[in-house]
Amino acid sequence: MSNGSALFILLVVILQPSSAFAYIDPNAGGLLFQLLAPIFAGILGAWVFMRKVIAGFFRGIWRKLTGKAVQ
Repeated sequence: MSNGSALFILLVVILQPSSAFAYIDPNAGGLLFQLLAPIFAGILGAWVFMRKVIAGFFRGIWRKLTGKAVQ
């Protein structure tokens, strides 16, 4: 048996459709939202409080690189 035919047989076996008895809860989206919303709110809140510090940090780097003050 050549490598090509062995690969073909392997692909046929792997790609055979099979029945799947699965159920996704209708409220799975709600659970995902409950997990991701506080994380997003925390990141957004940290950005709001830290934006001046972050901007000052990059402004200082820019001043050192260019040798001039940024208005």
